[in-house]
Amino acid sequence: MKIGKGISKVLILAVVSVTLLTAAGADLSRGKITWSKEEETTLTALLGDLNAAVPTDVRDELGNLVHKADALMKERELKENYQMSNEEYSLWESITVLLDKETIRQFGEDTYEEAEPDSNLDYGKEIMTHLKKTLSKQDWEKLNKLRDEYFIALENDDEEYDLDIDSEIRSIIGNYKELDADATLLNLLDDKNQKNQAVFCITSDFKAVYQAGAKNGLKSLSIKEQKQLEKNWKTVTDIIPKELFANFKYFKVGGDGEWGTYAYVIPVDEQGKNWCLTVDPEDIKNDGLFPYTVVHELCHYLTLNEKQVTYYGDNQEYYPQRMYSDWECVAREESYLQGYYQAFWKDIINDWATDPENPYFYYRHQSEFVTGYAATECAEDLAESFSAYVLLKSADTPMLQAKFEFFDKYPELRKVKEQILKKIEENDIYVNPEIEPEDENIFKDAA
Repeated sequence: MKIGKGISKVLILAVVSVTLLTAAGADLSRGKITWSKEEETTLTALLGDLNAAVPTDVRDELGNLVHKADALMKERELKENYQMSNEEYSLWESITVLLDKETIRQFGEDTYEEAEPDSNLDYGKEIMTHLKKTLSKQDWEKLNKLRDEYFIALENDDEEYDLDIDSEIRSIIGNYKELDADATLLNLLDDKNQKNQAVFCITSDFKAVYQAGAKNGLKSLSIKEQKQLEKNWKTVTDIIPKELFANFKYFKVGGDGEWGTYAYVIPVDEQGKNWCLTVDPEDIKNDGLFPYTVVHELCHYLTLNEKQVTYYGDNQEYYPQRMYSDWECVAREESYLQGYYQAFWKDIINDWATDPENPYFYYRHQSEFVTGYAATECAEDLAESFSAYVLLKSADTPMLQAKFEFFDKYPELRKVKEQILKKIEENDIYVNPEIEPEDENIFKDAA
């Protein structure tokens, strides 16, 4: 499980959708209905930047649909049933269709076509080849089969696949003392297009110590290569105070090349106590954008550790709509993520979840998001907004200002901001005045 990207961005979004919604058809009636104040608030939030120019008849139709969906949700939750019904999904699907039509009318059609990934690319096969030197033939074949089945399930969005892949792999690797089970597992289940170069263990005094490739399935590096890659740790800690990595077990170097995934964090254990940070050296440039990346990743740790959320493991449940939950965790009541969800996402979550990859969702909420990537899900919006809060001098819109003020009310987050800015000043780090320059494809596939 990889924070932001997770197992696969598409899978994450698909499973979140299933968590919130299930599919069916609709029975829609027209006519003016009296809406509650709460429903009016939801309607205004759903329209976002469309509010000023939306025709009355479109607003009325949307409001009536929201009213019906809200009534069904409340009736269901009174019975402690937290899984959305087919009828509710149908209503939300109709709401999204209407919103998309109005978005196109006001802002035009989306013409962007995302390039298809190379289906033959799989750097994990290199790791499997290296592991042949250590594993028995029987264990290697079993491990290879498990990994192949895992990625086939991901690529096919197989909802029936429920194997605890982490435990299965550990049951094999754990028999070999010469292997670091945690590090090997991280490398094996990384996205196929991620070419890992090195794993470093973070010591108690925050040094990054190279781990021999033989312990984690990677190619062994020369001393010169080790030292070269170790410099990336200094680049990170010139921006983020080392003490903030107290619960990080590993630092990995590798990635998918320029303009892909800049960096990502991932829990090493099922509870979210220990973490790993990975950075792609090809995306560390002199353009002043890398600071936004590492602050973004730090925020994921700060908001998704075991004190902030509860990870499901194999026991995923449904929760009331007032609570933030996704495919892997549920936010604790007093967590940053729960507060952020309540303040900025609760009223728009079902529109988003109807189609998490819908570009029109972002188009109708542009004034609310600091980058396009922020609109991909609540946890990413939180991380992007925190990065902007720390590094930008001001917010461009009232909604972004409200998000900055959200962070500012937590003394401990203000302290983190002060610590980072102090490090940046001490080390004379250039920070781009824009988090998403118009002439660059920033955060296109950030983690």
